[in-house]
Order: sequence, then C-alpha cells, then structure tokens
Amino acid sequence: MKKSTLMTAFAGAALLFSCKKNDAKPSTESYASETTMTDDNGKMDSATSTAMTTETGGKTMETYSYPYKASDGSRAKATFTTNGKSKTVTIEANNNKFQLDFKDKTAKGEHYERSGISADTKGDSLIITQDNNVIALVRVQ
Repeated sequence: MKKSTLMTAFAGAALLFSCKKNDAKPSTESYASETTMTDDNGKMDSATSTAMTTETGGKTMETYSYPYKASDGSRAKATFTTNGKSKTVTIEANNNKFQLDFKDKTAKGEHYERSGISADTKGDSLIITQDNNVIALVRVQ
C-alpha cells in the first residue's frame, strides 16, 4: 500500500510540474492575393501580388509581395515587411535572397540598404545597386 501511495504521489507531482502554462497570445491574420494574366503577342504570362497582415498580442506586421521584371526579361520578387519597429525589403532572384533595411524616405520613394547592396523604390520601379552594377526592375502589372 505504501508503494502504491508513494508511486501515485510521485506520478501526481511529475504531472503537476511537467505541465506547461499556455501563454498563447490571441492573433488574427488577413491575407489577400491577386493574380493577373497578360497576353504579350500570344505569350501568356501571370503575376501574383500578395498582402498579409498579422496581429499578435497587439503588435501588427504587414507584408506586401510584388513581382518585378528586368529589361532582359529576368524576374524578381520583392517583399516589403513592416512590423512597427523596423521596415525591410527582401529581394529574391536567381536563387538568391537579399534582405535590406529601410534607411530613408525619399521625395519619390524609399531607400533600403545592407552589406553594400542598396535598393530605391520610385513608383513601380525598384532600382538595385551593388558596387557599380545597377539593376532596374519594373513591377509587373
């Protein structure tokens, strides 16, 4: 009887101390996506833009992704993220991903920079500069 009481007490204590408190904060998420089909001289093409807003514990994070195209036809995706404290742009192209930090608001757009790479937004244009290389991208409509 002593052994079973001792084992029951031990199991109860283990259960009591192993339970984790659930500190999950309520969150809401909204998501929107738009796909545009274009016909360029018989060649079908599509572009998808997405927007996502997440609110967790009173903190809001907004994310907007847009497809871009260079003059040589190559494509890139730029994702702009704002979380209240910081603002970044993540550029994905040619299996590479670059995250740049917001530095300044300009008269025509915004300036982002990190590790020798900079990007400037001007309307529907995204101009990326690394060393002496300048890559001009235009948002796909």
